[in-house]
Parts: sequence; C-alpha cells; structure tokens
Amino acid sequence: MGSIVLLERSLLFYLVLALSVSSIRSDGGSSLDYAAVNEDPAMDAEEAKAVFDVLGAINSEIDWRALFPGDNPCTGGPHGVNCDLSDDGKLRVVELNLGWVSDSVNNPPCAANATIHRSILKFSRLRKLFFYQCFFGKPMGIPPEVSQLKSLVHLTFQDNSALTEEIPPQLGNLTSLERLVLTENRLVGSIPAEMGRLVNLKQLVLSHNLLSGSIPISLGGLSKLMILDLSSNDLSGPFPPEVGSLSSLEKMDLSSNRIQGGLVLPSSTSPLRFLDLSYNNLSGGIPGSMAALAGLENLFMRGNPLLGGGVPGFLGNLRGLEMVALSGSGLSGPIPDSIGSLPRLNSLALDGNFLSGGVPASLAGLSALYHLNLSSNRLSGKLPFSRQFFSRLGRNLVVKNNSGLCHVLIDDERNDALGDLNSFGIAKCEDDGSSLSSSPSVLGWDAASSRQESSSSLPGNHWRFRALVLAMVVVLLELI
Repeated sequence: MGSIVLLERSLLFYLVLALSVSSIRSDGGSSLDYAAVNEDPAMDAEEAKAVFDVLGAINSEIDWRALFPGDNPCTGGPHGVNCDLSDDGKLRVVELNLGWVSDSVNNPPCAANATIHRSILKFSRLRKLFFYQCFFGKPMGIPPEVSQLKSLVHLTFQDNSALTEEIPPQLGNLTSLERLVLTENRLVGSIPAEMGRLVNLKQLVLSHNLLSGSIPISLGGLSKLMILDLSSNDLSGPFPPEVGSLSSLEKMDLSSNRIQGGLVLPSSTSPLRFLDLSYNNLSGGIPGSMAALAGLENLFMRGNPLLGGGVPGFLGNLRGLEMVALSGSGLSGPIPDSIGSLPRLNSLALDGNFLSGGVPASLAGLSALYHLNLSSNRLSGKLPFSRQFFSRLGRNLVVKNNSGLCHVLIDDERNDALGDLNSFGIAKCEDDGSSLSSSPSVLGWDAASSRQESSSSLPGNHWRFRALVLAMVVVLLELI
C-alpha cells in the first residue's frame, strides 16, 4: 500500500475525528448514552493503558494520547473501540475494530509496521476483534496468544497480505467463538484439526488464502455450523463425508480447490441454500442425495471435467432453485424436460459439456429466466423459442457451437427475424427440422449470404446461361 494512500487515510481519520471530538465535548464529553448516570463511568485503569498500547502497536506514527487526552478511551477514544459496563460498574473493552474497511468507516488506521501488542490480552471481556487491511508490511503470523481471549465470539483477520504463516492450532481453544473469518490473507499450511473443537461455531471462512492439504474430518463435528467457506485455496484430497453431512449448513463454498472424488451431501433435514463446488476434480456424477435438498437455491458445480454422468431429472423437483451452473463438467445425455418446471430459475448454464438430443420445449416457459447458456454441446433439432424469448434474453441467450440446432419462428407469422437470429449462432431449419448448414454453428453465420456465395461459386453455370440466351437471340434474328 503506497505512502500517499496511507497519508490520505490518516488525514481523513483526523478530519472525522476532529468533528467527533467536537461533538462529544459539546454534549458533556461522553460518547456513551447513559440516561441514568450523570458522570462518565470510570474505566478499568489496566484496560485504559492497554488501549493505547494496542493503538500504538498498529500505528506508531500517530500520537494517540495527545489525540485522545484523559484516562478513559471508552468515552473519549477513537471509533472502533467499543466498551460496556461490567458487573463492577467499570467500563471494559468488548470490541476492537482496527484497520481500513472503507472511507466511510473511521476505524483507527494501521501503518506498514503494524503489530499486535501483548496488552490486548488485558481485555478479559473482549467479544469481537477485527483486523482489516492492517498487516501489509513485514511478514508475520497470527499470534497464538490470541487464543487466551476466552470471551471472543467473533474473530476476523481480513485482507492482510503480510499474514503469511500457518493458522495457529491454539485457536481451537476459543470454544466460545461463533464466527471465525480469516479471509483474503496469505495463510499457508493445512487447516488445523483443532478447528473441530469450536463447538459453538456458526461461520467458518478461510477463503482466498494459500492453504493446502485435505479438509479435516474434525470439521464434521461442528453441528452448529451454518456457513462454511474454504474457497480459493489449494486444498486437495477427498470430500469428507463428515463435512458433507453437517445438518445446519446453509452455505457451503469449496470452489477453486483441488478436491477430488465423489460427494456426500447433507441429509433431507439440511437447510442448505447455497452450494458451490466449482473448479475442483470431483467425479462420480451429481449424487442422488441432492434430491433431498428441498431448500437449495444456488447450485454451482462448473469446471469439474471429471464429474460425468447426466443432468439429473430430480433438479426439476427442487422448486427453489434460482441459479444452476454445471458448465464444463463432462455431462452427457439429454437435458431433462423437468428443468422447465422451476418457477424461480433465472440462470441456467450447461455449456461446455457433451449434452445431446433436443432442447426441451419446457424451457420456453421459464418466465424468470434471464440467462441461458447451452453452447458447445451436441444438441440438435429445432429450438422451441419464440421471437419474444430471443428478444427478452438478448445476448444472455448463448446456443452457438451446437452443429444440429436450428430455429423456426413460433407464434410469429413474419419470417423477417433471420437477420436477428444470425447473431445467436444458429441456422434456419429446413422443412425436415434439420439445419440448413451441416457445419457447426458459428456466431454471426448468415444463411442468406451463404446461399448467395454458394450460387456465385458456380461461374460455369452462370456463363453457360448467358451463352444460351445469346444463341437464341441470334437464331431469332436470322429467322426474321
């Protein structure tokens, strides 16, 4: 991150801060609203000192004590330091939000030499700890000592390019954690099996790192887990049945890894709504157990060339489906007619497979559909779409590179749309329902031009006709 950007963020921080301090002092000096208390509650002295230690460690370029005079940073401190009254009547830190999120969020900014001070362990009531774009200088790791903050419920390290070490297994001791987000860093190594101890965890996000190895079986014990996102890493090995059987999952994203083998999915009691297994090495086809996922809304399995099998007909029974992407997954056979019974389906991508047969007429009745990609398959026959369907989807309808597909206008007596349909990469059907062209459909193919070029490619016939006409004229002149 450039020094100019850091300077701009620091100036913005000071500007917003000056306005905040002015507002605080004008209403009595307290940033907390205690209707029944006339004076600001006192802050625990050790924690007050620890606040300035932590702030100084993330940015030593700012004189935090001069900026926030006094001994109570809970009531007169920066945004991002949140406190609450404890049982002993003193204010204690319960939440720290450090680093840049956006220009509209005035958290304390971090410098290039930012570190985590040990005084952070003084916050015995700390429930939420967030570091955003805070560590981008010297390579470092997440301090294992963070595991001593037993009250933590939320822990986030996001977009910290200098976090280049392994995930400390000690984080598995934070058994009160409900949300663990370690995303967009550069963490390496395997996912610690100790993560399986986080029995209260509802959200686990380890996406966009450099993690490797297999997904630990121990994650299958996280019975409260609702969101699991391990996407964009280098994870490999088989898909653990224990993880696939988690009964509380609503979202599972394992995309962009190297996971291999077959799938075991949650039971029929699962509330799973979002499933992304794209860009892996899965095989064995789409499992029949998926038929029990009645609440599924988004299904992404594109980019699994070894998956194989067909498009299962039971997808038509998953009435909540809104988006289905199965591109480039080695699928073969026909497109099930049942797909056309999905009332909420707005995007269907089946391109880059080996699908054959015709396009089901039922697809024309998908009123919510705005994107349909059937390109680069082996489909044939008439497209069952009206001119209105083509017009509604426009460029979001992609059917090119299917050599046998052709189009006949439906519910439209005018046959003047061929020029428009050329841009979809399909030919006009002959009377027998076959394409006028036996070559693969190509974007921009012009049937009329092709026929004209075909006739002009026979110059002998053309000149013989002219010679015959000239001879007849000469004969008539002689008779006269």
